[in-house]
Amino acid sequence: MFCPPRLLLGLSLLGLALLNGGSALPSWGQLRVIPEAARQVYALMPDLPLENDYLYIRDTIGRPEDNTLVQRMMLYHQQVKGRPARNRLDWQFTLADYLDLNEPMYAQAYPGVTTQTENAYGRDREVIQSLSREQRRQLLDAILTAYGGDPQPPTLYIPPDVAQAAQAPVEPSLPTPDSMIVLPTTSSADLLR
Repeated sequence: MFCPPRLLLGLSLLGLALLNGGSALPSWGQLRVIPEAARQVYALMPDLPLENDYLYIRDTIGRPEDNTLVQRMMLYHQQVKGRPARNRLDWQFTLADYLDLNEPMYAQAYPGVTTQTENAYGRDREVIQSLSREQRRQLLDAILTAYGGDPQPPTLYIPPDVAQAAQAPVEPSLPTPDSMIVLPTTSSADLLR
């Protein structure tokens, strides 16, 4: 029996949702914006490699030129890991996954493994690992901008040391058992007599 790839994807996501209680998976609306968000990232970073030379097993799945590194990265972030799209810290975790600094990545679960003639897992990780620290920061900012998040969140306001001025004076500490030991002196022996 033939099962369309989109239906297969939907059924697998539904199964994962039931296993995880439905809380960690992105909504269909979030997944639909991935191709457009990936195009926006490439518009902001034209020098970033596309890595879109992978062919689909069937021609009906989609256009190979849309199958880019950033799109697969977004699918990994949202579908495989179930991380929210607008959170900077979660995207940092995803970048750390690609750099082998966070959670392990598995080639068998990487986006496109069942729809492409070749798994992009190895080359995608190599490309991300070859980026400089500044390029990875720019990529993170571009992804957050594409999803409508704030790439440069405001710093947390910490009031001046008002709390220290309002503190009560510190009481002297009680003596410890070691400091209460009284050593005998020569007059102590006279007291025993």
